[in-house]
Amino acid sequence: MSETVDKLVIADQMIEASIEEFLDSQRYFSAFNLAGVAEELYGKYVRVTGGRDAQQEGIEAAAKIAELYGAPEQAVRDWKKIANYMKNAVKHFDSEADRYIEIDAEDEARLMIANALSNHSKLDREVTPIIQRFYEYGHRKATEMAGAQENL
Repeated sequence: MSETVDKLVIADQMIEASIEEFLDSQRYFSAFNLAGVAEELYGKYVRVTGGRDAQQEGIEAAAKIAELYGAPEQAVRDWKKIANYMKNAVKHFDSEADRYIEIDAEDEARLMIANALSNHSKLDREVTPIIQRFYEYGHRKATEMAGAQENL
């Protein structure tokens, strides 16, 4: 029996499943794709309601940095292609040349989850215990990295 479902609820399930795949199973490609769906759904709603999503903010920041370094101006669609490169590289398989990709799956999954959570936060969605676990993981990682920097 079909039902009407809020796509933000779908995104909520996807981000939680992504975090569980990442933290509990280390299945980084599953985490990456689930977070990618959540990021797109949340991001679209942010834009539809007049806001700027995580990808737009990232593109704006990259364009400003490029401008500061004197790089030629690029169209927004070119920046989007760059921003979505890894997501598309993982999911497209158009020829034999597409069979393999060079990727740090853990880092890319972590970044995709972070972007999805940025949009999640913009929408003031509930921070569930699963999402809180990811924030705590991120805090631990940041603390570890800061400690490693101090030891250099």
